Formats: sequence, structure tokens, C-alpha cells
Amino acid sequence: MTELVERINRHADRPVYRQLSGLIEARLAATARPGDRLPSEAELSRRFRVNRLTVRRALDELNRRGIIETIHGKGSFVAAPIVRYDVSAGRDASFTRSMRALGRAVTIRLLGTEICETRRWQRELHTSGPLRTWTTVRLVDGQPWSLSRTTIGTDRFAELTDVWTGETSLYDLLQERYGVRIYRAYRTFSAQMAEPQDVEHLHVPVGAPVLQLQGLNVDQKDQPVALVQHRFRGDRIQFTVE
Repeated sequence: MTELVERINRHADRPVYRQLSGLIEARLAATARPGDRLPSEAELSRRFRVNRLTVRRALDELNRRGIIETIHGKGSFVAAPIVRYDVSAGRDASFTRSMRALGRAVTIRLLGTEICETRRWQRELHTSGPLRTWTTVRLVDGQPWSLSRTTIGTDRFAELTDVWTGETSLYDLLQERYGVRIYRAYRTFSAQMAEPQDVEHLHVPVGAPVLQLQGLNVDQKDQPVALVQHRFRGDRIQFTVE
């Protein structure tokens, strides 16, 4: 008799797929590392003597809870652990430095940049001139974490377009080149469903939960510097706020 059958006999009131997901989770916690590939649905079906629909439901539950990551056409993999990220107002606003302090490597990829003149954004940034928005993907330890947009007034930092490629920490550059240190002024949060650009760059299915964070960053003199929008994978990060 398999371990799973024994568990079913002891917990007959619980659906089989939930018992299977619990068993798989326990085994992953004991023996697997982030990035390890799980056996195929067919192999799990044979190993635990259940049908493939039961296996699929068990894996879907683990995927929703962030225990595993399922990539269409590639299979299921042990997900990276959730990281707590402090986004309290008045704190250093550099995501790269925060992750570095946790021993994690951040990679930034520039997707594009554009000029805009949105009145509401101009008011928030205390400027009447054009604004430039950089769209980037941020990866932590090689895994996609957020799709980000950073908007800055071109009057104060006109040459940023020439010196910032979007592939390094903007806040490190502002501090080194301009002596400007960035702090959070406010943050707002909302739950969203993954859109096509999220699906492409964050490697999540359509409709997957995405946590959107928006806010304003200011300098050490409390002057507005940047409007930010980050769309985080819901299974990768946990925010703390004081």
C-alpha cells in the first residue's frame, strides 16, 4: 500500500487531490531546491496510483499557493521562496539595494522608453515639461519578479536618457551622479489580473494574481523625483508596511 493510500484511509473526509498536494509539498520541503523540476503528470500518476486529473488538480493548488511554478510546455518547478519586502514611507526606495541586503542578485532589463505629458503626473512631479517613462523587467536570482515603469521629469534630469540604459539601478545612478538619494513618499496597492505584457515578461498565466504597487519617490529635501508603478508576481513577494 502506498503512502498516499494510507493517508486516504486516515483522512477519508479530505479530497484526494488535496491529500496528494499535501504529500507532494512535504516531499519538496524535505528534498527539493528552488528550480528543481517535478516529475511529469504521467509519472506522478503512476507513482501515487491516482488518475492524471487528480494530479493536475493537486499541482494547480500548489501553483496557486506559490509552492511550485508551472510553465506551459516545460513542466512544473519548485518555486523560489517568498521574500518579505519593506515598503514603508521614508525608507530608502532602492529595490536593488534592498534585495542585495538579503543576499539576492537583481538583474534589470530595459523594455522601452517613451516621452509623455500627462497633466496629473506633471503636477505630482512639480513640472510643466515633458516626462520620460522607462519600462523594465526586474529579475531576482534570475527569476522574473516585477514589470516596472518609472517616470521622471526631463527638466531636472535631462541627460538621464543618455546615461541610464535602464539596466542598472536608477537610484544608485542618481546618488552617484547627482547626489540625490531617493525615499518613498507614498505607496498604493491593488490586486490585478495578469495582462498580456505580464504574461510575456513575468511568466505567469493569463488571469494570474498580480500585485500592483504605485507611488511617488522624493529626494532628501522632500522634492518629487519619480513616479513608479510595479506589477509584482503575487507568488514571489510579501510586503510589510509600517
